[in-house]
Parts: sequence; structure tokens; C-alpha cells
Amino acid sequence: MNGMGIGSIRTIQYDPFPRIEYEGRVERARRLMTEHAIDALLATSEHNLRYFIGEPSTTPQQTTRPRFLLILSSADPVAVVPEGIDQFYKDTTWLKECRSWPSPNPKDEGVSALARAVCELLPEHARIGVELGAESRLGFPAGDFLRVADAIKPRTFVDASDPVFTPLRMVKSPLEIDRIRTVCGLVSEAFENLASKLRLGMTEREACRQFEFECFSRGVEKTSKIVGVSGRGGYTRPYGVPTDKVLSDGDVLFIDAGCLFDFYWSDFDRHFAFGAADPHTQDAYQVVWDAAEAGIAAAKPGIPICDVWSVMSAVLNGSNNRGTATNIGRMGHSMGLWMPELPSVQPDDKTILKPGMIINIEPSTSYPSYFDGSPKLMLHEEVVVVTETGSQLLTSRAPRKMPAVAI
Repeated sequence: MNGMGIGSIRTIQYDPFPRIEYEGRVERARRLMTEHAIDALLATSEHNLRYFIGEPSTTPQQTTRPRFLLILSSADPVAVVPEGIDQFYKDTTWLKECRSWPSPNPKDEGVSALARAVCELLPEHARIGVELGAESRLGFPAGDFLRVADAIKPRTFVDASDPVFTPLRMVKSPLEIDRIRTVCGLVSEAFENLASKLRLGMTEREACRQFEFECFSRGVEKTSKIVGVSGRGGYTRPYGVPTDKVLSDGDVLFIDAGCLFDFYWSDFDRHFAFGAADPHTQDAYQVVWDAAEAGIAAAKPGIPICDVWSVMSAVLNGSNNRGTATNIGRMGHSMGLWMPELPSVQPDDKTILKPGMIINIEPSTSYPSYFDGSPKLMLHEEVVVVTETGSQLLTSRAPRKMPAVAI
């Protein structure tokens, strides 16, 4: 990948994925389809369309002009898309066959066109896999989905998220890992440079806009999720958009950033103390840093992901923690073309780690404020890829001591 600057904004050049990458994904999907007696897949979400054909649209999937991709058991995939999008697909993807309908047409937004294609291409008792399972969604209205389901009978729709889409996308290819490594590296550099740009008296919004500028100046393409929360002696929640709250001495600023490069995500956070961090905050930071270190070391091929949760839980529940492990629901997840993706770092998730899986290591603890004893939160996140022998960091490791902003 090569970079070039436009003013103070850097653009990183890269080669698009080759056709063989997409054809390999389709073939792996077909093997899973055969294993689960699924005759065809219907992909409708923008993430699955990008995964299988490199759908290059920069906007989220819109229900006004939905797009459908039929992956058949043997023949080439067929797109059913609005007029105009068919030419767009022919110009920008590897697909050979696109069927279309005049759009927008609220009374029949692709329903008849999709039903007709399904009936022509698939036998009467075909089982068609769609995005119905955990952490998935359809890219067209539920009412239209029900109308298509009725029109194609006796063919039936079945869930393909759990048996096909999720396990297929869970293991990333070397090219996908390269995209994620790139964006994680760029955001790591932005975080590392941010402390010197922060000043007492800034607002949360100003601090986060400065961070976004640091990202764009290095080559990040989108900053899709920027959480910025702060508080004296710590923060109380890991969610929320930055506000006009002024950052003062004793405050801790938490920034959790989800950024994109060629549609692939990074997602991790960093902390900044305005003035020296108080003893309770610094102790909590160290405990969570140690828990993340344990999680990184535990992420190895062949183990259930719940083991990663267990080693982090042991650190958080140890004697060095003046607080308690939190119950946010999990201590990490995966990511790729979407964030988050399965599996989750939870005590009941038995997914076996495999080389090529991306794991966000994300332990957290609750601790009492140094100033008034009120509950505060400390959450830390790093990104690793599982390798043949262990795991490799894709982020630059956070410093052991929380960075301080000079007063």
C-alpha cells in the first residue's frame, strides 16, 4: 500500500481484492450450504454483499432501493437490483448476471422481480438461506420479505446466518487481515499523537474532533463511531457521543473509536488524564491493562473463546482490584466488515478459535471514585488476530500508565 498526501489529509492507495478472493468465498459458502442442505443463499445486507461481490457503495443499504444476491449451488451468482444499479454492478463487480426492476416503486420494490428470479432458478422444494440469525439483519422491509416468502411457495426460507454467513466471515483471509491491520495501525498512531494535542479547557467534542483529524491525516477513510465520555476521577459509562463538557483538572477522557479502511473496521479505546491520574483511577487502569495482557496471551488456536474470558476474569477478580469486574455482557468480540461480529468473549461462548479470527480483547472493571466514592468504569480494548501458534497484536499496545495531559 502506498500513501500520498492531499494538503494535510493522507490517502493510502491499495489494490482491490482480486476476483479469485470472491470466488473462493462463494465456494466455501457452497460447501457449508451442502453441509446444511441449503439450496441457495439470498444475501441482502451491505456487509454480505461486500463480502461476496465487493459491493462498492459507500452508503448504508437503503430499503428504498434494496439489493439482492442469489448464490446458487452450482451456477454463477445472480444479482436482482434496481435499474441503474445493474450497470453499476457490471462496471464495478465481478458479477456476470444482473436482473433489475424500475425503482423506486414502494408498492413493489423488488418483490416481484426477486420472486420471479427465485422461481425460475430454483426447484419447487428448494431451501433458501437468508440472514435471520443472531447479529444479522435483512436489507429490505420485513413486510416485503413476507410477501416474497408467500410468492415463492412451496420453496421456503431458512436461517443461514448461524450455519453459513457467520462461520464463513468469522475466519478472515490474509487480504482481509491486511486491511484490519492497516486501519488498526493508523488509529494507534492517531491515539499516540493525541495526548500532545489535548489541552485543559477543551471540550469533549473538541478533543474528539482533534482525534478524528489525527486519523484522517494518517489515511483512515471514515470515523464511523467516536465515543467520547469523561468525568472527574473517571467515567461512568462506555457509550455516548462527545458533548460540550469542558475538560478540567482531575478529569479522565475515554475515547472509543470505530474507524474504517476499505470498509474494514478497527475498534478500540484509549484514556487520557487531565493532570495526573488519581490513585484509584491509575490502579484500575493497571488492573484492566493486566487483564487485557492475560487475554492477549490466552488467545490461541484450538481453545474455546470462553477460556479467554476466564483468564481475564481471574485478573479482574484478584486481590489487586479495589473494585469489581463489570457485567457489561462480554469482554470482547470479533469484527471485520461489521462491528461487532461474532464470536463474543463470554463465559458461555464455546466457539473454538482458529487462525485468521479477529478478537477484540475488552476487559472492564468498576471502581470507587477517589474523590467521592461513586462508582466509575475502566474499560480497555486491544485487537489481535489468531495465528497458527498464538495471537498477534494489530493495535499498538496501550502504555502501562495512563497518558497525562499537561495542565
